[in-house]
This record gives sequence, C-alpha cells and structure tokens, in this order.
Amino acid sequence: MKPTSLKELVRYTWDSSNFYRTFWERQGFNAKRDFKKTSDLDKIPILTKEDLLATSTRERTTLLAQDRYYFATISSGTAARPLISFQSQFSAPSYYRFIEGNIKRPYSSVFILRPASYAAAMIGATVPEKYFRPGSIISLGETSDLTSSATLAREVEADMLVARPSEAIRFAAVLEKQGYSPSRIMLLYGTGEPLTSAATSLLKRSYPDALILYNYAMTEGPASLGMRSSLCATLDALSPSAYHLNTHDFIIEEVSGSSIVTALHIIPTPLIRYDTRDHIAIKRDLSCSCGFPVGAVGAIGPRVGEQSYKIGGYTFRAEEIRHALQKLPELVTDDFVLHVEQTAIGMRLVNSLRFVIRPVGVPTPVLAGIIAKVLEREIHVTRSWSLGDAIRNGMVQPLEIDYDTALAGAHILPPAEIMASVE
Repeated sequence: MKPTSLKELVRYTWDSSNFYRTFWERQGFNAKRDFKKTSDLDKIPILTKEDLLATSTRERTTLLAQDRYYFATISSGTAARPLISFQSQFSAPSYYRFIEGNIKRPYSSVFILRPASYAAAMIGATVPEKYFRPGSIISLGETSDLTSSATLAREVEADMLVARPSEAIRFAAVLEKQGYSPSRIMLLYGTGEPLTSAATSLLKRSYPDALILYNYAMTEGPASLGMRSSLCATLDALSPSAYHLNTHDFIIEEVSGSSIVTALHIIPTPLIRYDTRDHIAIKRDLSCSCGFPVGAVGAIGPRVGEQSYKIGGYTFRAEEIRHALQKLPELVTDDFVLHVEQTAIGMRLVNSLRFVIRPVGVPTPVLAGIIAKVLEREIHVTRSWSLGDAIRNGMVQPLEIDYDTALAGAHILPPAEIMASVE
C-alpha cells in the first residue's frame, strides 16, 4: 500500500467523508478554499479521539473498495470507552523490511499471542501486504491460557512471536515447561505497551537467539508509527521508548509536546492532524548503531491528560483508585499520586507501586496497612484480577504508602525513565 500525497488525501477526505466535512466546517475550515499546498497543513483543525468517539463507528467510516475485506479492531488502551476501527491493509514500514534482512535465518512459523480482535485484524490487514513471509504458518495463541498456547507453539515449531513484551516474558517460562526452547524464536515482535529498560533486558535474556523488534503503533493507524530493535544501542542510550519514526507513511508533528499525526493513506477513517496525546520529543537526522539510514527518531512519553496507565499487562485507573480511597473518609482524602516503576526480579517482570496519599489528620503506624488492604481489594488491574491478586501472584510488589498533607488532585506517573525521555 503506497502512501498518497497530502493534497490528494485532503481532497479525497473532503469529498468522501461526511464526518470530516462536518467536523472541519464546524471549525471554520473549508478544504477547497483553505488548502492549496502542503504548507497549509497547519490550517487544518486538530482531531481528537473524543471527536471520533462523538459519533458511531459506521458514521465516521467510509468503505469504498469492493475488492477487499475490512477487519474490525478494538483498542486495548486505557480509555474508559474504547475506540473501534476498521483495517483493510497494514503497511510494512521500511524499518521492518530492514530488520527482516538481519535475522540469522528466515522464519517460517508465526505465532501471534494477542487478543482475538487484534490478532484477526492484524492477520487480515497484513496478508495483502505480505507483512509475513509468504508460505509461513500463522497460528493464534490465547493470552488467557499460556499453557495451551505453548503447546500449540511447540507443535507448529514457532520461530516468530508477536506479543506484548510482558506476555512474551511470561510465555518464555511456559514454553520451557512445555518442552519448547525459547531459543527457537528467531524474531520477536513486541507491541501493545510501553517499554522499560527492565522489559528489554528480560526479553533479551528470555529469547537469547531472537532479533527483537519493538513496535510503536495505534489501533487507528494504517502502519506502525515507529520501530526499534535489539540492534539499536544508540536508541537504548537515549530512552527505552525511542523509536525510528515512520516518516514514509505519516507526517508527524510535535505540537506543544504532543504528537499530531497525519496518515498518508486512504483508509476507512482517515487520520489528518490526529492528536495521539502521546508526549513526543523528536530528534532529526540521527544515525543509529543498527545501520538504518539516518532519519527522525522520536522519544515517546506518557499521554497528555490521561487518567489511567497501562504497563506490564496491568491497567491503573485514577477513577477507580479515588473510589477505593473514598471508602476511608475518616482516614484519608481521595487525593493521591501513584508512581509506577517496573523492575526485573530474577526472570520476572514486576511492577512496583508507590502511593502518596493525603491523610486526614496525623497518620498512625497502622494506617498504611488499612489503606493497602482496601486498595488491593477494590482496584482491578485486569478484567479478572484485583490488585491483591497481582501482588499474591508475584507480578506486583507489595504496596508502598507515603503521605503528603498538601497533596491535591489525582495523578498517575509512569516510570521515571519514560518521563525523563520527553523532559
């Protein structure tokens, strides 16, 4: 799927999308009148996820082609209301093709360990692009049953793995138990969550013979926004969340520290000046140790204004934390800061949580235990696990509770190394 010109994209969208035309006119923008050349891009109003969610999926979607299929996919992010998009094709960025040429031996069996809606859309949208080598076996695992998934991976002799980094780390131990060595994996494609130094270190130890590729993407997009690999020592030195940006398929702007993207493809719901809300710091003309041509690199930070954070397979929501604290009105307020860190303990990837909470009066020595008990019971970090479950299973460290009598508001702070990458 070749990119289209910005001028053609804007013309097509104005002519074909009632959603966009109405949105732009409401903002005082007329594409025929106001967009004459590429430099007019900044005249186009910025689109947000809330704008997309304000209308139904079908109303904001234009399905024109009769010679392809469209695959519905649902975002696995942290928003209270997930975004549903249609995918027909997913382009392979030049960095992906570059990495394929560095694999020790060609892979022939792709194993996708991702939620069903994501996996179905990924397969359906990537096959027309020959994203995976023609002739490859493609198998789907089940994230809620790693044992059965490992058995399937063994039987199909998987040598490429697509998974969240945290799930890939957990999966390695299960593969070993099922008699299949993780060293059989030649290419590991990590996607779906923020990266930390602890995660990248454990992935390299868990899959010692794999070339590891990290993908920065969004459900709405027709291609990856950026990629990096285990060959990128230069990017490792910058930040665990630094990526080679895909400037072939996207125009990526940095506006007030936020990433604003335009996808240069005719897709069911075009993305023109779309606010990802990801903090970004862009470095131009950077040369990397991996050997990829000099180009733009982006360090990706936390999302602007987000009231939740997802890492290591677990989601932490400010609203849920406040609700838990409100069960202790005589002891604490619902003002808090949650500091999230990620560490490696042996071969396990573990989240460490430090809560700073505003007490009512002078905190007593037993208060921390009372608060921890309520938080562990009331907060759910997955659909089926409470925070207490995650702690008992060794995936989250016992809570650290501190106090600040001047604290106001509710804040969730990602790992310090991710915050530092965009400061």
